[in-house]
Amino acid sequence: MAGLSFLIAWGEFVFGLTLAAKPDVQPVTVLLNAFVGQHGTAWGALMATATLISIPVACVFALLQRFITGDLTTGTIKG
Repeated sequence: MAGLSFLIAWGEFVFGLTLAAKPDVQPVTVLLNAFVGQHGTAWGALMATATLISIPVACVFALLQRFITGDLTTGTIKG
């Protein structure tokens, strides 16, 4: 499962980097790559941006966790 997640994320990054010419239509992974330069990485800005990007995802997951886990375990019970 982790390998599949990596491949999907990498494909999104490569697609956004090569085919999406305008910055407003590029995925977030390309935005995060902008903080990595030839002479160094802006770690503070990179981590701050990654945190801001993660907050809405974590909030949605926290709100819908009951439904997500309920649907995942529904098919495991026989009888």
